[in-house]
Amino acid sequence: MKLRTRLLVGFGAVVAVLSLAMIFVVRSQRSYLLERIDQQLSEAARFGRGGLIDPRRMSPPALPPPGDADASDLPASSLFIGMVTTGGTLIPLVSDALFDDIPDVDPATLSRDPGQSPRTVGADGEADAFRLLTVPRPDGVWVVFAIPLEETDAAINRLLVTLGLASLLVVAALAATTWGTIRHGLRPIRKVTEAAAAVAAGSRGRRVEDSSDDARTEAGLLVRTFNQMLDERDAADGRLRQFVADASHELRTPLTSIRGYSDLILDNAFSATQQHDAIGRIQAESLRMGSLIEDLLTLARLDEGRPLAVEEVDLAAIVEETARDARAVQPTRSIVVDLDDGERSALVVTGDDARLRQVFGGLVHNAVVHTPLDSEIHLSVRLAGERVMVCVADTGPGFDAEFAEHAFDRFSRGDSSRSRNAGGAGLGLSIARSIVEAHGGTLVLETSPGHGATFRADLPRKPD
Repeated sequence: MKLRTRLLVGFGAVVAVLSLAMIFVVRSQRSYLLERIDQQLSEAARFGRGGLIDPRRMSPPALPPPGDADASDLPASSLFIGMVTTGGTLIPLVSDALFDDIPDVDPATLSRDPGQSPRTVGADGEADAFRLLTVPRPDGVWVVFAIPLEETDAAINRLLVTLGLASLLVVAALAATTWGTIRHGLRPIRKVTEAAAAVAAGSRGRRVEDSSDDARTEAGLLVRTFNQMLDERDAADGRLRQFVADASHELRTPLTSIRGYSDLILDNAFSATQQHDAIGRIQAESLRMGSLIEDLLTLARLDEGRPLAVEEVDLAAIVEETARDARAVQPTRSIVVDLDDGERSALVVTGDDARLRQVFGGLVHNAVVHTPLDSEIHLSVRLAGERVMVCVADTGPGFDAEFAEHAFDRFSRGDSSRSRNAGGAGLGLSIARSIVEAHGGTLVLETSPGHGATFRADLPRKPD
């Protein structure tokens, strides 16, 4: 069942329940009012049964003709008292200006119905009805007690009008709410459905119009999220295409070299010495291509979330060993290691020792290779709460904001003048970030032109 249909069914159910509730209220109120009248009749009948009301001593009131007396001079009572003689005649004993009619009593039914319980009867004239109670006397005379229901019916009618108006207001508000929900809630969902069908059919540029009026509604959030999802998908597809293009380009260069040297060797175009050099070039290019493929496989494994080795890793030891390796490559460079000796035992994380060595070794290698020899490299390991912070900073030329934004993108290079022969494939930083994130940490770059570069890795400390 569609949501629109469910809303309409719910609206109809609420209207039905509201109608039933109104009927229940009216019936309950009428029953309550009749019970009050019945109590009054029962009290009056109690006097009749006790002999306090003796029809033989009472005579019908001498009512003045209409217009001869003011109604205010008449008794102020809404109780009708009369008697039914043995001959079947109803004689009013108490009948005043509060009502102009008498109850319609059928003397033939009195003998069949003792009249011990109140009942509703009609009237002889224009009055609507009376609530009637009859009491038999030993002499065969029936005493009749009645109260007109005109005021009760008027009160019930007023209640019906009031409840009807209130119900109309409730139904109108509910109808407006239902209409608004269908218009503002279902219309965006229908647009999202149509756009999704269009995208599935091949219209990749299709988007749902994002109205500012629906920005705070669930449907508006759905539209915005749907559009963002499509934008992210297109961006991911673009990154994938760029990645395939860059990988193909990186692999094409060594393959071209290998093919060229192989063809020249097969054509005997080299002397014995030149042929040896050509074979050396083929071997170097194949090693480079193998390294690139290994980097791509590493990224693929990390993207798939393959589990890493789980062991205790001393980050302080890794940083010290990495610094010693860098000093062996460039003995004259200033490389400073700053460890939190007071918390040395706490600088331990849980993870893959080889992968973390790859991360910090690669960061230090980049600083060694791509900064002037007089630039200082500063390594530090600090404890920050439940995290271990490792920083690799240099005082080199730094990078501009554009590179910093894309530094961890795959096949990204900090120096556009570097050739692929002189530099790497641009996967090192991407691999480093993926490894750190696989350990539950973060890797960020802080840099600006002329102020060096600082790579800051934040890893969760091993639980105590």
